[in-house]
Parts: sequence; structure tokens; C-alpha cells
Amino acid sequence: MSKIKGKEDVKMRTVGTALAVLLVLVAAVPAARAQSGEKPELVLTLSAQKEAAVKGPDGKATTKWQDVKTGNPGDVIRYTIAYRNGGKTEARDATIVDPVPKGTTYIPGSAAGEGAEITFSLDGKSFQAPPQLKYRVRQPDGSEAELLASPDMYTHIRWTLLKPVPSGGTGTVSFKVKVR
Repeated sequence: MSKIKGKEDVKMRTVGTALAVLLVLVAAVPAARAQSGEKPELVLTLSAQKEAAVKGPDGKATTKWQDVKTGNPGDVIRYTIAYRNGGKTEARDATIVDPVPKGTTYIPGSAAGEGAEITFSLDGKSFQAPPQLKYRVRQPDGSEAELLASPDMYTHIRWTLLKPVPSGGTGTVSFKVKVR
């Protein structure tokens, strides 16, 4: 299921496999553009590829990425979200949020996205950069302690695009997980 939140109705279509849920936030475009029907339209395509060892003609094993719909324990899967603004105006303050699929663990340092600020969440609501991402735990004496979250605890990844995406503009964001 895809959701959009913002100050105005902004169209979004999700294309590709349904391996993860995507949430896109796009800030409002000026009222004059909105009334004329000029709106950004971010088209998102999600793909998943599995890292696989393949023997070449010379018998040597090389690593390649192959499209995948399921994974086995120990498999490394790379999720890539390609985006394109198919609308008639730039998309400002766009944010892409993708959950870390259940049954997998995020691979530290694998989230990428040129021109994007990358943050993580433990609940899909509150996002922070890893050094600030903390959680609370109740101690045996009843007091609470604040602990630093580890990458295996991340449930969602958010990419905040730092520059507007012009009409026709494209880009990609990605991350890797290991199947448990």
C-alpha cells in the first residue's frame, strides 16, 4: 500500500514488485500551479536482486546480481527504488521511506542515494541518523536506560531528497539486507 501526505493532492504510482511498501511525501507546489493541474508525479519502481555466485566460461566464480522474488537464509538482497518525476512541475521536499523486509537484517552502511539524507527508524515513525538512533529499556530496578540502536534493529529507511526533482528528473536509492 502506498501513501502520500502533504499539503495538496500529489499523484504517485508504484510500479514493479510488491516486496516492500513505499511512502512518499512531497511538499505543496504553489497554489497557482496546483489549480492549473501542474503537479509533480513521482513514479517509483522497486526491484530486488540477489547476490549470486556464477561460474564463468573459464570456470572462475564471480558475483552477480540477479532478479529475485524470494530469498533463502544467508542470501544478500539489494533493493533499489528508481524514481522519476512524470509530472509537469518539480517535486520539492520529496521523501522516500521503505521498510526493512521482515525476516531480513539491514546490512550496515549499505543504504545509498546520491543527493539524499539517509536516516533510520525503529518504529517507522521517528527517524534519526545512526549515532542518534536510540531506544529505551526498563531496567530490573524500574528505571529506564537509553541505549544505542544497532543496525539489526532498524525497521525503516528514509531518504530525504535534498534537491527538487525536476519534471522528467530521475534518480535511485538502495539498500542491502541479509535474509535470516
